[in-house]
Amino acid sequence: MGYQKALKFLFLSLIYCSSSFCENVISPNEILSKLQAVLKNQQSDYFEKTVKRMGNRKISLEAFISMEADWNILKRISQKVSDFPIWALPNINNRGSGETFYIQITGMKADPFNPNNIDLQLVLALPALKIPIGRTFHFDFPPTEDKNIFSMKITTLQAEDSPVENLSGYFHFFRNPQNPNRIWVYLDISVILTHWLVYESLPERLLSRESGERIRILIENYQSFENTKR
Repeated sequence: MGYQKALKFLFLSLIYCSSSFCENVISPNEILSKLQAVLKNQQSDYFEKTVKRMGNRKISLEAFISMEADWNILKRISQKVSDFPIWALPNINNRGSGETFYIQITGMKADPFNPNNIDLQLVLALPALKIPIGRTFHFDFPPTEDKNIFSMKITTLQAEDSPVENLSGYFHFFRNPQNPNRIWVYLDISVILTHWLVYESLPERLLSRESGERIRILIENYQSFENTKR
């Protein structure tokens, strides 16, 4: 039985390892401990996020989210990737302050030939730069043994001449053990940009501000869409 346990651990490790971005394998229990440390006293929608420029054109985003949601509906909505543009796009570029996003989402559509692919169009609109970015994102749903854990893996398909060389990461969803109507989410995304010029044009402060606004909008959009499915 020892070898079976070893193979099982290896299999789960590969599931939670994000291809070329895998540096440290984090188990679901470790993630839950991190979430509890940040979110245990939060009784309303709340998130914390950290954006870091890691060098070598790499940017990382880590976020801890607590949101009101129905666990079973969330799993159904999250696994229907082709519906993402329906609920994610409303107000996606509308900052609460009335200011303009430097990173604007100009289009999002489902791939008619692969229901787990989304084509996303962005424009990086900096004072001295205006760069279109188009990539196709693929979503996988690794199996988990715990019915109170749900994961979604994101990767980019190969593309030529894109300012984004690669993107990979996870959404890990956990049913809050103290409140069944509240979901905890751990987001871990890594991006490698193609050009140093683009990388140097994106300071951490700008990325942190814009990612925070987008997380807020997506939470609100999701909750509005979930209400239509109840």
